[in-house]
Amino acid sequence: MVIATVFLTIIAMTGGFVLGERQRGNDRSTGGGVATLGPSDETSASPAFDPPGDWCPQETRLTSERTGGTSELWQVLKIYASDDVYWICQDRDGGLYYQGKTGGRDAPLIEGENGLFLTGVVRVGEDSYRVEDQKGNIFEVSTKRFRLIRASGKVETASAEVAG
Repeated sequence: MVIATVFLTIIAMTGGFVLGERQRGNDRSTGGGVATLGPSDETSASPAFDPPGDWCPQETRLTSERTGGTSELWQVLKIYASDDVYWICQDRDGGLYYQGKTGGRDAPLIEGENGLFLTGVVRVGEDSYRVEDQKGNIFEVSTKRFRLIRASGKVETASAEVAG
């Protein structure tokens, strides 16, 4: 029994050595083992998603999820204007969202009380965004200012400070 085991081990080792040498010879003939892809072998891997910034506020993400969107929203822009805070958020597919919060920089964000979440944001410049709410009010957010154009025509503008 021991002799048979030793004999089978020697055969397996010899076979492995021969196959290894054959593979090494094939590698030398094809350029050192570097595989070359033909046109039918090429695949286009989609690039990994690179979030544009930090997470948007938790309340924003929960509101998005409650309204049928995704909870994965990242900050594209966050500004302070007067004592209010405004975010432009982006989802994995490039969709843009607006989140405004009034009542002080440190006040908790409570949607429906001091917060307004809107979908359908449009980029209108390098760092400028615009969105209209269901009442016809237009919100413009940029690195330089916040502007609210009310449906009545009244315009409110505040200088912006980009949050760090």
